[in-house]
Amino acid sequence: MSHAPRQAPYRTLFVFSALLLITAAFWPALPGGYIFDDYPIFAENPAIHVSGWHWAEWHRVWTWSHINIQRPLAMLSYALNYALGNGIWGFKFTNLLIHLFNTVLVLLLARRLLAAGWPAPAGDDDKAHWRSLGGWALGIALAWAIHPLQVSAVMYVVQRMELMGFSFVLLALLTYWRARQLQLAGRRGWPWLLLCGVLVVVGYGAKETVVLVLGYALLIELTLLHFAAGKPALSRAWKVFYTVGCLCAATAFLFYLLPHYATAAAYAGRDFTAWQRELTQLRVLPLYLYWSVLPLPSHLVFYYDNFPASTGWLHPATTLYGGLFLLVLIGVAVAIRKRRPLLALGIAWFFMANALTSAPIALELVFEHRNYPALFGVVLALADLVQWITQRSRSRVFILVACVLILNLGVLTALRAATWGSKLLLATTLVDYNPGSARAAQDLARSYMAMSGGNPDSPLYSLSIQQLERATKLSTDSPLAEEALLLEAANNHGLSTQLYWDSFKRKLRTRPLIPDTYLALNKLMTERTGGNVGIDAHQLAEAYAIALSRTPKRASLHAEYAELAGAVLHDAPLAIDQWQQTLVLVPDVRQYATRLADYLVEQQRLREAVAVIDKAMELRPDLHNDPALLVLQTKARQPHQETMPAH
Repeated sequence: MSHAPRQAPYRTLFVFSALLLITAAFWPALPGGYIFDDYPIFAENPAIHVSGWHWAEWHRVWTWSHINIQRPLAMLSYALNYALGNGIWGFKFTNLLIHLFNTVLVLLLARRLLAAGWPAPAGDDDKAHWRSLGGWALGIALAWAIHPLQVSAVMYVVQRMELMGFSFVLLALLTYWRARQLQLAGRRGWPWLLLCGVLVVVGYGAKETVVLVLGYALLIELTLLHFAAGKPALSRAWKVFYTVGCLCAATAFLFYLLPHYATAAAYAGRDFTAWQRELTQLRVLPLYLYWSVLPLPSHLVFYYDNFPASTGWLHPATTLYGGLFLLVLIGVAVAIRKRRPLLALGIAWFFMANALTSAPIALELVFEHRNYPALFGVVLALADLVQWITQRSRSRVFILVACVLILNLGVLTALRAATWGSKLLLATTLVDYNPGSARAAQDLARSYMAMSGGNPDSPLYSLSIQQLERATKLSTDSPLAEEALLLEAANNHGLSTQLYWDSFKRKLRTRPLIPDTYLALNKLMTERTGGNVGIDAHQLAEAYAIALSRTPKRASLHAEYAELAGAVLHDAPLAIDQWQQTLVLVPDVRQYATRLADYLVEQQRLREAVAVIDKAMELRPDLHNDPALLVLQTKARQPHQETMPAH
């Protein structure tokens, strides 16, 4: 195995200068605010707001993550920011530091891939060749890191999950590469392979996409390493390992992913089916490539909630064209994998990076941050194309052109970062770029409302209400704008609510019930049961009735409706009916009934408590002897017994 020549000190200086350039490009975005999922995941999530170093607080973060999002490493990192007293700037700066760390890892990986894909011609100076590879690798890493697409991945704080997940992917691939190089030299590589596996397992706690390490490794084997090893038996073992792995992946796809994630029930909260989602990806992936090659800020609108799904191969026709384009790309990668392995690897890397997010899973159709790992493949492929074209040229012009292009990327990134650095400027810009996005309108309304201080006399307050009202008229399934207006009207009696309620209920009747729908209902119910009398309980009850008529098997919806009926409307028969339907749907009747009955007894809603216990015992006859339920049953019926006349 050949060893790289010793590096000159100025190499470190170049790397450090590149990191400074990246930092300078992203720096203007650091003063910006939170956006979109930042709020529910950590900014407005008390479970993540750790104020000290007490074990109980950190355990709370871990528990919440396992129950709700299964990404404990990322959640703990947000909690660490809170524990250190960081504000928005600190959260974003932490993301930037992770991005810089990833840049170094990309540089290290790119250098190894280039050395394998561009071997030194016979008779060339090894040191000069290695220096050339170092320059190319640095250019690839810099172009990847300073690309305008990365602004929304790095400065959208919640996407620290994506950043951290890719950190573990890169670390795992570097250890894998080290293991394989040792095996090629006939030496022991299993300790490095073991470390690679550990990194994948740990990285899963940041984001599930770390499992794609095996896919990336397979692509590297197919294009560069060819399953070679110092011992023929080991080479055969690798071929068997990846063959079995591909069969297992195909089996998991057919018998687990499709039955669990591509069903009508899984897509009940979307206005598209699994098949329509897959058709739409034939347009989305070429769009990602377009952004990668021509990243104009006006094309990167962040919110894509109004992106239309494809309903057929020709609806729209770009679905078919996009599919043919992607098919040609795959064909090119297969055809040139031996002559230009890095070009083939770059193309295949792009597809592998999107393998999960473009699978028939009920995710949203488009997100910019999904290009964070995929962009490396695009840059690698473009670099190989440029090297192919210029390999016989001794001119330095192409180096100058490459530097100009990278600097141009830096300028575009700095411009976009400056927009992200002002919450109001970003909100207004996103509305200008995509006026059909309800999310963009709501984000701008939130900014105006914050600046107005909630003062109805402020002109900014009126602008906020106007944006929310505009959002209700857009073609969207989300009723969050109606929810925001109803909550604001509860505090400002100058606003008329009937139009908002009508719009809210119309969406419940006619539009798909998406996660936003349930969030809006829950928020209104929580506010009303918490004492906000400005929210019309009867209108809200009607909204719940509509939602339940369409999703009668959603236990949480029955439970919320029951609480509204019992605690606010004081309609015990309705509450009892809803509690009993909830019990039929919950997986653990005993545990749920015990907690619920205890709560109802404490609230002196004894009639409801008795009905809940009776229903639980009807569903589970063995609960007639359950000590906890018997005690609660006695407490619930005691007042009735005390008031009975003596005989």
